[in-house]
Amino acid sequence: MTVSKPQSVGQQVDAMTDTVKTAVGDAVDRGQAAVGKASAAAGDMAKSASQQVTTFTSELEAMTKRNPLGMLAGAFVAGLFVGLLRRGNT
Repeated sequence: MTVSKPQSVGQQVDAMTDTVKTAVGDAVDRGQAAVGKASAAAGDMAKSASQQVTTFTSELEAMTKRNPLGMLAGAFVAGLFVGLLRRGNT
C-alpha cells in the first residue's frame, strides 16, 4: 500500500488549467469544423442558385426567340398586374 503525497495548491491549479486548455481547444476545433462545413454548404447553395439563374435566363431567351409577340404580351400583362398591385397599396 502506497500513500500518495498531497498535491500543493499550485500543482492543483496547474492541473485544472491544463484541463481547461484542453477543453477549450477541443471546443475551438469543433467550432472551426462546423464553420468550415457551413461555408462549404453555403458555397454549394450559391453555385446551385447561379446555375438555376443561368438556366432560367437561357430558357427565357429561347422562349423570346420562338414567340416574341407572346413574350411581349406576357410582359405587358405582368406590368399591368404589378401596377394594379401598387395602386391598391397606396
